Amino acid sequence: MVEYSEKLHELLFPGFSEPDVNMLLSSMKKTGLNEGDILFSSGENGDSLFFVVQGRLAVQKRTGFGDRTQAVALLDPGAPVGERALAGVKKHGATLLAAKKTTLLSLSYQSFADIKKDDPLLAVKLLELLLGKTSLRLEKSAERLSHVL
Repeated sequence: MVEYSEKLHELLFPGFSEPDVNMLLSSMKKTGLNEGDILFSSGENGDSLFFVVQGRLAVQKRTGFGDRTQAVALLDPGAPVGERALAGVKKHGATLLAAKKTTLLSLSYQSFADIKKDDPLLAVKLLELLLGKTSLRLEKSAERLSHVL
């Protein structure tokens, strides 16, 4: 369980009511990574959504040249990671590692299922937030790709 703070409220859930943020945070767990630690690897099973609270994560994808990987994105505080887990998708599509010391909050699939049952409107708000952030991330990736091609 993570305790409420205005900093977390504004960083992760701007526009949400304080009771909604309290409910989400009470369902989350805090975890930390040291620089170079792997949060998860591509192809591994996962069941949690993470939010970067402090630090930075590097998103790495295989290049197709042997076992080589390339950092394709850097995720800063406020960024969600592993969103697919809330949709029941178990396999991670990338490897995420800490580019520096990082603090994260996690919400498990089961905790999200409980929120959906207890407060469906809050679950929808969370999914809308994630959809907006994911859409923006996809747009930025497409812009970078268009400059490369």
